Amino acid sequence: MTQRDFAFIQTAPGRVFIGWGPFEQLPFRRPGRPAFFIADFFLDDPHPWRHPATWEETTFDDLASRFEDRDAPRVVWDPPPLDDFRALFESARAAMARGDFQKIVPVIFESGRFAERGDYWHWFFTRLGELPHGLRAYGYSYGTHGLAGATPELLFEGFARGYRTMALAGTRPVAQAAELLNDPKELREHRFVVDDIVRRLSPFGNIEVGPLGTLRMPKIAHLITPIFFSESGGSERMSFAEMIRRLHPTAALGVSPRNEAGERWLREADHGVKRRTFGAPFGLEREDHSALALVAIRNLQWDGERVRVGSGAGLIAESRVERELEELREKREQVKALFGVTAHAEAFA
Repeated sequence: MTQRDFAFIQTAPGRVFIGWGPFEQLPFRRPGRPAFFIADFFLDDPHPWRHPATWEETTFDDLASRFEDRDAPRVVWDPPPLDDFRALFESARAAMARGDFQKIVPVIFESGRFAERGDYWHWFFTRLGELPHGLRAYGYSYGTHGLAGATPELLFEGFARGYRTMALAGTRPVAQAAELLNDPKELREHRFVVDDIVRRLSPFGNIEVGPLGTLRMPKIAHLITPIFFSESGGSERMSFAEMIRRLHPTAALGVSPRNEAGERWLREADHGVKRRTFGAPFGLEREDHSALALVAIRNLQWDGERVRVGSGAGLIAESRVERELEELREKREQVKALFGVTAHAEAFA
């Protein structure tokens, strides 16, 4: 097929909603039409709503069949900027010692280039159709720029009596997943995220915090707590954009407690990183106002032949730099394996 601009998000196991361009970009959603909410991490984009010209819900296999079949993309990776992260780590530790905040989440990117330029969407859609439980696909293609992701983190999803969200923080290799439930550092980091979400939503309705558990994926595992939110009786339903403003960024990707010092630190750290959409909300609101918003992590981003994969680490006073670097590496390697852009494409294990 001829290359067109598009955006997509997985709505259910095996199902994907895709909107085809050209897109109308606006600061609001037009009534009666579905629109994607695709923002930068700091929500600085004044026109985050992208209205497709046409749309459909289908399968990943169907989408893959509409693109030319190609082999897995080969990527030549540059060394990751480990010294840059060490500098961020020391800066964050100094800020925590001053009492500026208790937790912060810096990110780094590993960059490279496609060995051969081309359209790899057949390959990406095929891989996304094989995702293991716990990951949800999303992405877009705009001209030479693209993003393909498979995130474990839900920002929120609307259902009949309210919304469901989650706290997702604390990471281990999947073989050591059981350790998460007994690690004081990981449990404390996770608790910051739970408390942050409850604090942000409780003034507007009822909160139900589910049991703490582990989310196990092919390579790594996370601590996870499901959280349910229902608005107070008689109150007007909170808009999609208001839910975004209330929740994003949770302490899983931002700062705890939320304050000006933490916001300033994140923005200053971003000068040398440019996370753009990494960790930002990526969502869809449909004609019937059904709402789905993901956290845009675990993705590949590319522009022309340049490609990169990012990862973030939650830092608290107990954090140790070498352990955080290993966690960052494990997250990036999971993404590379997921999309088959390692030296040798890995199957899901």
